[in-house]
Amino acid sequence: ENVVYAGIPEMLQKLTSEGHILTVATSKPTVYARQILEHFSLSSYFAHICGSNLDGSRVKKGEVIAYALEQNGMPSPSAVKMVGDRKHDILGAQENHIFSIGVLYGYGSREELSSAGADALADSPAALPGLCRF
Repeated sequence: ENVVYAGIPEMLQKLTSEGHILTVATSKPTVYARQILEHFSLSSYFAHICGSNLDGSRVKKGEVIAYALEQNGMPSPSAVKMVGDRKHDILGAQENHIFSIGVLYGYGSREELSSAGADALADSPAALPGLCRF
């Protein structure tokens, strides 16, 4: 049921080659997120894969983002960008006081992401690295 959007592997390669530390923060259970990323040979790009727990805990996006920050040694919020395609990603970033980038090639619309307060929008995977520079 999953498919990798065109340009994603190249974008992940570019970000990591520029020195960005990438972490997944998903509401999906961690075990399934890891399986999906491994299936598509994408897991090696990520320092951490953080998701919800099968017992129903850590399911809200803000909680997952907080956990991901903790796993990365609590970097300064100004050094972090949250990239997501739905309003929950944007709201979770705001809850954790970090910059949010809404991507328009996912499930959410421009209206949804803008209304949620995304700090920036990316039309394509190729646009993302430019928005991730500090």
